[in-house]
Amino acid sequence: MQIIERLQGVIERTYDLQSPHRVTDFLVTNPQFARDFGFRPDGVGGTERVIVSEEDGSLDLAVYLDEQIVSRLRDDNPLNNLNDGNLAAFWTALEGVSHFVYLVWNALHRRQVTRLEMELQAEVDKFVTTALLVAAQQGGRVPPELHGWLFELWRLDETLGEEEADRYVRANRYAGRYCRRLSRQYLQNGANSMFPEIRRFYRFTQRRKLRHIERNPA
Repeated sequence: MQIIERLQGVIERTYDLQSPHRVTDFLVTNPQFARDFGFRPDGVGGTERVIVSEEDGSLDLAVYLDEQIVSRLRDDNPLNNLNDGNLAAFWTALEGVSHFVYLVWNALHRRQVTRLEMELQAEVDKFVTTALLVAAQQGGRVPPELHGWLFELWRLDETLGEEEADRYVRANRYAGRYCRRLSRQYLQNGANSMFPEIRRFYRFTQRRKLRHIERNPA
């Protein structure tokens, strides 16, 4: 599971975070565990899920990742060479790790988190982390198609309920607007130039995140 722990390290370094908890201590790949919590790992989009339970002020969580996702990343490490063969698995695992890091960071700061907020930040994390990784591996170059890959070519799971589908659509729309601004204002000058902006954004509440995006159009 070293690759999953390294993904946590990438996110924490990107946003200048510190956490006493390792995602690998909460990681499960057994599909029966997911089924026991009402999640269908054999369904559409069933390769990743963060399972959260809160009771009497304590937070219990687990990060489920399909074993094939973990194996693919172990055999073809995207942190060494991100390519077409491991990109989908990389984004799937990164989303789960992103949720974990965001939940833990906010819990440590005694802040509540909404599902919309988690999905929005995860979409931003995928864009930012991919841009930084590709830039490091390709001499500073970030492909201009990256924004379209993440925010225009995605497809909504048709099995989702109305409320959940609406949440994913809103998260994608807001994250897409924010990341287009990042592309235009920062990536042309080098991916590292966006650190002050994205670290500040990470620490915003959901309300401030949405307001920031609405007031600063791409």
